[in-house]
Amino acid sequence: MESYHPVRNTVEPDQLLCGKRLDNRRHNEADSAELPPICDSSQPAGLHVLKMAELEMYQNCLNLQYLSLAYCYRFTDKGFLYLNTGKGCHNLIHLNLSGCTQMTVNGFRYISDGCPSLKEIVINDMPTLSDSCVLALIDRCRCLSSISLLDAPHLSDIAFKAIAEGAKLKTFSTEGNNQLTDLSLKALCSSSHNLSRLHATECPRITDASLKSVAILKNLQQLDISGCNKVTDKGIYYLIEGFSATTLRELNVSYCNHISDISVMRIARRLCKLHHLNLSYCERLTDAALEWLSGSSVCSIDISGCNIQDQGLAALERVRWKKLVLAECVRVTDIGIEKLCKNARDLEHVDVSHCVALSDPAIRAFSFYCRGLVTLRMSGCPKMTDMAVQYLTSGARYLRELDVSGCVLLTDRTLRHLERICPPLCSITMACCRGISKLAALKLQPHVQYWEHSNDDPPYWFGYNRGQIVHPITRPIKTDETWGQEQQVQRRYKHI
Repeated sequence: MESYHPVRNTVEPDQLLCGKRLDNRRHNEADSAELPPICDSSQPAGLHVLKMAELEMYQNCLNLQYLSLAYCYRFTDKGFLYLNTGKGCHNLIHLNLSGCTQMTVNGFRYISDGCPSLKEIVINDMPTLSDSCVLALIDRCRCLSSISLLDAPHLSDIAFKAIAEGAKLKTFSTEGNNQLTDLSLKALCSSSHNLSRLHATECPRITDASLKSVAILKNLQQLDISGCNKVTDKGIYYLIEGFSATTLRELNVSYCNHISDISVMRIARRLCKLHHLNLSYCERLTDAALEWLSGSSVCSIDISGCNIQDQGLAALERVRWKKLVLAECVRVTDIGIEKLCKNARDLEHVDVSHCVALSDPAIRAFSFYCRGLVTLRMSGCPKMTDMAVQYLTSGARYLRELDVSGCVLLTDRTLRHLERICPPLCSITMACCRGISKLAALKLQPHVQYWEHSNDDPPYWFGYNRGQIVHPITRPIKTDETWGQEQQVQRRYKHI
């Protein structure tokens, strides 16, 4: 799921560090600040500048509300001690401490004492974070409504229960924690009735009992339990029978290997407001699962790595999908894609990366039936040729992003086709395209905002060493125009 931090205007780092902005807005005007990664400098001068910035903030930023110290490795506990002695920063409502592994319990205690109005805190990438740190933070920060604890593997039920007792959360995120159990989620859901976003991924001790607790939430809109491989069809049943069934808009159960087609049937029938569904790498799902999604409210779906075949795509009817991620569905062929496109003409974002059976006719189907296509990723499709790109540029006239990495049969002719749709095309990725010369690729670069190209061989995990390429390319095929202007373009882009 996407991050959901509030939008804010941040002070420019150079202005913050040299004190210009703080001098000009000394009294009440500064409301946000972000210290840059200069904090990890080992030079004494850099540390001196950091201390000056600390003092400026704590003395003068009376109304500072948003502060990011993410990955500032030189920002120590002493910096937060100034919270108790200075006049500023007492009105903080958002604080980001991600990656500040040097912090100890004392630092969190100073935050708790000096920021009683804190509502949102982000402490991601903190493998050193302990239960004691969380207990110290929660002690006086009783206004917290949003907590993010991604990659904090050492937190136990003690910390999560303390959060449940001391905060009324609306959003909660944790990831990669093998100590979090059903008891913690039960406590969180029981105390935070207004929880709307719950992200608990790669937590192997979470079971169906946790979904039974989640089901009581009446305002839940986003739920991500990807990688919780003890969740089964029974857990999904608990979820769709609870209050959450009428409010849930986003559901991610990827890598939940015990979920089967019956769960997809229940999701399609009961979650009437669901828009985004991620079923990627759920190994037990078959074509029958897709059939149940016909006529559902889902408009964005990810079925990457599932055992989906052409029959499942052909059975779809009345789908309103805007986004489809079909990556690594190796059994899907051009026939299945054409049947899908006839019934899903509203598609705007498509990812068929590493669908190794697809070839030019699949792209022709997307181009002909899905005229509003904006994004297409077909990296790792070794059968695609220049004809596929010609189909695409003829029909998809709103295309903005294209990824053809690893399409080794593409040649310089592809670049000539793409140049015709610049704009709207503004992003092109051509990594591991050994059939496209550097020269031709450089000619396209000025026409797009994002550009990437390399002639490297595809990595081994693309699977090309297993006989998936029928026509090996020995050298780039250049157009006459490319040959004629070679020296001129080389001089123009010599600095690249």
